[in-house]
Amino acid sequence: MDSRTINRLIAVAARDRLGPLGLVRHRRTRIWYDDRGWSLIVVEFPSGRSPGTYLNVGAMWLWAGGDHWAFDEGSRVYWRADGSFASTPPLGERGWQQHVDFRDVEQFSRDVELLADVAARRVTQLRTEFPSPRTVAARLRSRATRQDESPLWHAFHSGAAAALGGDAAAAGESLTKVVSAPHHVDWEHSLAEQASDLLGLVADPAAARRRIVEMIEHRRRRLNLPTTHSRP
Repeated sequence: MDSRTINRLIAVAARDRLGPLGLVRHRRTRIWYDDRGWSLIVVEFPSGRSPGTYLNVGAMWLWAGGDHWAFDEGSRVYWRADGSFASTPPLGERGWQQHVDFRDVEQFSRDVELLADVAARRVTQLRTEFPSPRTVAARLRSRATRQDESPLWHAFHSGAAAALGGDAAAAGESLTKVVSAPHHVDWEHSLAEQASDLLGLVADPAAARRRIVEMIEHRRRRLNLPTTHSRP
């Protein structure tokens, strides 16, 4: 099967369901995003070994460095034929799937329409869960580090979100965890330097906020996103 046909069918379904929510397609890729200024909600329809698509939906915090798309909170989505969905399907329960196989155009169009609807509802869910940096900080601080997550990144995201939201005490506590932890590889040292820089500013909430906005704008430029001057 020509991958262009699959990409076109995905694009049509995503445009019809995600477009009305304000999501934008990233160039001609299988990525759509909800631009919130300080963060993105990213929807990806990744390919696999067989023709078809998976579904990833998650929040991406833009105060982190790098020029790649990421899922900082959320990722793979599983769904059932009735449209229900979950990040982790109930153990042993049948009927859950994570991949739409391409068999023919009519079948794939129908199935990917359901998938786009699931993606739209997951976007709405994430909007509700993370409406502001302060909410992000509270949610991250209230949960344990996931098995697939670095404790350093967990603490850094918590601290940066708290600083952007104006909670100096919470920011200082989380960023101190990053600075005081053992650092063994280059990215750990780099992250600790960023955390130390922010930690030195948390006593002045306005200065800390300005620094994080600078970090966000730097990330946006690296992702070729427009500059935003909106306040979180």
